[in-house]
Amino acid sequence: MKSTISWLTVTLFLGFMAATSVYAADPKGVEIPGNIPQTGDEVLAKKDAEVLRGKLIKIQDGLYTVETAPGQQVSVRAGASTKFEGNNKGSEGDWIEAVATPDMHLESLKKSTPAYTVEGSILKVEGDLVVVKDDKGKEIRLQTGGGTKLSGSHKVGERIKAEYTPEGQALSIKPAKIQRGPEGG
Repeated sequence: MKSTISWLTVTLFLGFMAATSVYAADPKGVEIPGNIPQTGDEVLAKKDAEVLRGKLIKIQDGLYTVETAPGQQVSVRAGASTKFEGNNKGSEGDWIEAVATPDMHLESLKKSTPAYTVEGSILKVEGDLVVVKDDKGKEIRLQTGGGTKLSGSHKVGERIKAEYTPEGQALSIKPAKIQRGPEGG
């Protein structure tokens, strides 16, 4: 009976520890234990966080409006957990790089070189030129070159996410993440 109680005590203790600890993966894929008070949705949101680059247009009451492409704006909300590089919270007119969760909460913000972000479908590929149609139907011409970071294939019809300079020089092109919705997940 004594060994049964010890085994049961250990099992209950381990079960309690597993139920109260949250494990998050760092960028290298290593699990880091922690007591992060988050729901499953919040952990998923952090995992699916994306980088936004653009020009900071407006800051009002913790709401940051960023021009991610000419004529396209996105608003993200800063909170108590938002990390500002060098304690710089940004100024209107700054070019910034921000990490935002799918529910548009700002995880981090730092100054950046001038660059926009576009997500859309490839319409045309001709040599070093890639034409992308964004979700609003606007066509963006991207010039690739030796300094362009490419990942994945880039064929007509594929959905991509690209970062590019105001002059149209592509800095990076990669496959877009599959968007989730009520039907997808």
